Amino acid sequence: MKIIGLNSGEINSSAVLLNEGNIISGAPEERFTRSKKTKVFPKNAMKFILDSNQLQLTDIDYVSQAWNPGASWQKYNPMISSNRTKREDYFYSIPDHLFNFVERSPKDWVKMEFGGKIPPVYFIQHHRCHAANAFFLSTFEEAAFLTADWRGEYECLTRGIGKENELTILDSQEVPHSLGMFYATFTELLGYQSDNDEWKVMALSAFQVDCSKYTKLIRSTVNLLPRGRFELDQSYYKGALLDQPNLYTGKLLDLLGGKKGKGSAETDDWMIMIAKAMQEVAEEIAVHVLDDLYERTKTENVVLAGGFFMNSVFNGKIADRTKFKNVFISYAPDDVGNSLGAALYVNHCILNQPRQKVFRPSAIGPSFNTNSIKEALNRRNIKYRILDNPPQEVANLISQGYVIGLLQGRMEFGDRALGNRSILGDPRNVKMKDKVNGMIKYREGYRPFAPATISEESHNIFEVNSGFECHYMEKVVKIREKFRELLPAVTHYDGSGRIQTVREEDNPYFYQVIKEFQKITGLPVVLNTSFNINAEPVVLSPDDAISTFYNSGLEFLVLENILVSKN
Repeated sequence: MKIIGLNSGEINSSAVLLNEGNIISGAPEERFTRSKKTKVFPKNAMKFILDSNQLQLTDIDYVSQAWNPGASWQKYNPMISSNRTKREDYFYSIPDHLFNFVERSPKDWVKMEFGGKIPPVYFIQHHRCHAANAFFLSTFEEAAFLTADWRGEYECLTRGIGKENELTILDSQEVPHSLGMFYATFTELLGYQSDNDEWKVMALSAFQVDCSKYTKLIRSTVNLLPRGRFELDQSYYKGALLDQPNLYTGKLLDLLGGKKGKGSAETDDWMIMIAKAMQEVAEEIAVHVLDDLYERTKTENVVLAGGFFMNSVFNGKIADRTKFKNVFISYAPDDVGNSLGAALYVNHCILNQPRQKVFRPSAIGPSFNTNSIKEALNRRNIKYRILDNPPQEVANLISQGYVIGLLQGRMEFGDRALGNRSILGDPRNVKMKDKVNGMIKYREGYRPFAPATISEESHNIFEVNSGFECHYMEKVVKIREKFRELLPAVTHYDGSGRIQTVREEDNPYFYQVIKEFQKITGLPVVLNTSFNINAEPVVLSPDDAISTFYNSGLEFLVLENILVSKN
């Protein structure tokens, strides 16, 4: 059974291939077009998954798209159905009329049959895709699930329980009372781009300042309700009014002192306090929702998806602040991962195919052999050297204070580079954070970098229990106090780090880099950040890596077993 999953037309379009329940390949379209978070149809990503597996579209059994236009059939739409403007509207208007003869309760998905060479296409509800991504990528037999983002078709939050092949919805919440919209509002108010720069606001929230005044003010705009529900006071928020500029009202501006943020690298105390206060209130809302979900499911496991759960600061606190003991968030919980969710939903919930309860690596994208790397370098007359022991050489260069661009193995799917398309540096170097932010990434100096460590050492370096795993860099945890001064480049202002744990069986090359660095320095930690410069997608190919290398302050480039230097 071969299924292609699509996230087309939504933020960061993507395509994946599922074969007998196994994730075979996938990629975001942005990596091919070099247009970050593009919404265009993922034709290049589709071509990759077909060509790399020697398939034609006619070999595919089903296609699944992560959005359901049929969700709008819950209410008759006279604008489309009573006034034909083009005959193509029949796809929508005929079912809309037919629902007037039965109970108007459209399903969570719609199936279209085309005949000929195009396989049947399923259109799956947005938040069902998030839920499928969260649960079916986990190894849990049973788990509560929570999805939260700005909005899907109507829903902005769903809660339920997953068991084997079933996803049972307990309840949902619709816009305008949206946790994602709440966060986006303050991102915009601080002068950043909503639905894009929430990372920056989250990073600001780590500064150690007293924000209690603003926490109380922002909290006054939110009403926590029984049964884990909440409301945003719409006199402060207008994100649901698509015909108006700004997500916030003048009343919210006045409440917070009549100021707006600059959205630049030059932050002030007010921006930091607003960011921290908003993060605290967002966490309070999320805990309120999760506490009720636990009481209704009584399971120790919870899986989470939707753009809100890119919030690694909150993700690292869930096990401590709720009764859930086991927390799973996939490598792509945001919209880019809904291609995965759509394919998994069709496979398990509709076709009832068995689950694969195994660890799923994020490295499902393209890879490049030595010959293709040499061809890219020779085309530019770039000199290079073949390495006998690439991980050892990378670790040695990092330990000397150099910053390395690394391309090896298959490209990761999702926003986080996990050692295959990474920029690596020495976490001991107090100047390394400013160096990478300023000369290489060209971004705000306050933004942190992730510490990557080998799994068996995580509890020694971080305030976590033995056996702790964080494969996808999805949680922020505290660094043990004695290591904070030893690891200044990856220790954020509050003593935390966005941890990545690496197992040898999952990524032997990157694991060996960290082990070799430990042999040299005594510390099993390296600085890891995505291989791209500001406003560009992560590199996909040797050509991308070479261009980024020469357009940044990177000092060395390692492409599998090939070393390039600017000297």
